[in-house]
Amino acid sequence: MIINPSTLTNGVLVIPNDDVNIPGPALQFSGTANGNVVNKLIDTTRPIQVNPSIGGFTQTLQNSPNQNQVAFGGQGVQIGDVVYNTTANTVGIVGAVDSDTTLSIINPDGTGVALDLFPDGNEAYAIYQANGSPFNNGDSFGFRATVGAILDETTDDTAGYTAAVDQAIVASSGTIFDIINQTGGTPITFTLTVGGGGDATECKVATAGKFSANSLAGRTVIFDQAAMRNVTAFGNTGTGGATFTFNATDENFVDRIQASGQPKSFQIYNGDTTESDFNLLTSGGDTVQLLNVQPGALIPLAVIRVWAAGTDTTAGTIVALT
Repeated sequence: MIINPSTLTNGVLVIPNDDVNIPGPALQFSGTANGNVVNKLIDTTRPIQVNPSIGGFTQTLQNSPNQNQVAFGGQGVQIGDVVYNTTANTVGIVGAVDSDTTLSIINPDGTGVALDLFPDGNEAYAIYQANGSPFNNGDSFGFRATVGAILDETTDDTAGYTAAVDQAIVASSGTIFDIINQTGGTPITFTLTVGGGGDATECKVATAGKFSANSLAGRTVIFDQAAMRNVTAFGNTGTGGATFTFNATDENFVDRIQASGQPKSFQIYNGDTTESDFNLLTSGGDTVQLLNVQPGALIPLAVIRVWAAGTDTTAGTIVALT
């Protein structure tokens, strides 16, 4: 098929994903990670976009009198941008811009859960602006407990319990239940440790629960005597209970990522050397699966997403043209 250059002027390699539209097409950043911190993309070479005197992941504003305008080449990375690990052909979302050289990555499935997209810390990456909202799920923004967070112990009169580590326990009360009720009832769950002295020593967040419009900081979790004795490992002869409190460091915050109008649509080019199967989401909202698409074929559909499920082709061979 002859591609008319007057109608198709931009292209982007596509990594199929069930949660993220085809991004871009303009490339924001590309490079190679050179630091290995879990759930982060680190590039200390201070990635450069257009203006080599600025660069970096953080946005740079102009000096007075245009201090509210983004400097040329200083647009940086935005929360919600799409991040490709082009070595492993995996996809994540920018959850936070930590610094000029570091980004926090979250899962693209809308849960807001941190994602270790660069587990080796040396993979190649590409960053694109999201093409419409990257999330299917609108209930994926706000405050949420951090799994593994250890809460502050604020009161404790427990005694005589059997020592045991990280035991699942159901809270008896506490102001955290206001958060749970406001967000629809998906519970945050906890584990509790009793030390060798028979008293409660550590409360840890086991599952994050649902997002909330309100911060968890200052909210309390109470385990009374009945809750303690309901944990078999703690025995049934101990007395008293304990109260633990959330700090701001015990929660994550994910900004609402707004869809920017109708997503841009693309035509899909099969760059594989063999027949391939494509499962596509069209701009009209239809899912269309095309089987045995010939090498070099340009699919004449307006496509906004290439589903991972149902797409069978060699990694790195799908090109979206617009």
